[in-house]
This record gives sequence, C-alpha cells and structure tokens, in this order.
Amino acid sequence: MGSRWLELGSGYGRDLGALHERGYSASGVDVSRVGTSLARRSKLPVTESSALGFLSARPPESVDVVYSNLFFNMEFSNEDHERLFAEVHRVLVSGGYHAYSVRSVADHWYGRGRRTGPDTFDFAPRGPVLHFFSREYARRLRRERFRCVRSREEIEGKGEFPITVLYYLDEKPAARRRSRTRGPGGAVTP
Repeated sequence: MGSRWLELGSGYGRDLGALHERGYSASGVDVSRVGTSLARRSKLPVTESSALGFLSARPPESVDVVYSNLFFNMEFSNEDHERLFAEVHRVLVSGGYHAYSVRSVADHWYGRGRRTGPDTFDFAPRGPVLHFFSREYARRLRRERFRCVRSREEIEGKGEFPITVLYYLDEKPAARRRSRTRGPGGAVTP
C-alpha cells in the first residue's frame, strides 16, 4: 500500500501510533489543540490545522495513502466534502489509496437530533453535528477521482451505542501513458 500515510482527523494519535508501530511513515492533522498536544507528547507528527488547509499546502502526489476514521462525518457541508475529496485526490500518488470509514444512513442514530442539512443532524447538547453517508453519496464523491477497490458495511460497538459504519478503500487510478506516434522524419510526437 505504500509507506507514506496521512491521517485526517488524527485526534490524540491512537491510529497514527499504530501506523508508526507497523513501520509506516505517517503524519496526522486535526483541529483540536488538546488532541494534537496529546499526540505530540507521544512524539507523533501531528499538525494542528483544518484538513483542507493542511491538504492544500501539501505538494501534489506526495502521499501513498490518505486514511481517516469517521472524520468525514463531522460538520462538513456537501461542498466541503467535494473540496476535501478533490484535495485527497491531488495529494495522492498515482495508484495511491484513500482508506476511510463513515457512519451510514443505516445507523440507528440517523434522523435523531435536529436536521441541519442533507443527512446531517445536530445532537446538541450531548453530541456533535454529524453528517451520515449513503453508498450513493460516497459514489458521487468518488466520481472520476477514485475507483472503489473494496467496501463493506458493519455494526461496531455493543449495548447502547452501536453504530453502523461504511468502510471504503478507494484507489486513485494510475495515470495513463500518452501514446506516441512517429511523425514526419521519424520524430516522436505525443
């Protein structure tokens, strides 16, 4: 899968630490000052920033894998998701992977709380605003950018707080080689 990983919404670094233990060169980004401080105490490379700002400052094709766990469920608009997926595509190498999980519209928490947008609900005062994903919505975000390699839906957790999660592994298609032809005099032209 490649060794250079970037985690969006890395928080205090639980998954980032696991990636480092497995030998990956992984860095993370999160907006939480508390979370990034805790991650840095564990010597993990985390930047306190918005994901969009962080991604747009990275060079094109500089990461092998962009990973996130329930990050895209946060309070993002459809336009925010479009921009984030476009930036993930831009920073991934050709053939790189976008591995992410999101809460599904099949989740039993879907529809609870106050609706604030399409498939988005505010759980205040006891929880955050969450954007739930349908398979169709994930397909629209993927569009021509990625090819779905694998997806599955399953229930995580037990008791009062199980959640239904969609897992995706998408691949940025390898760049196509332009065909070359021989022009007059044998010169190669694109």
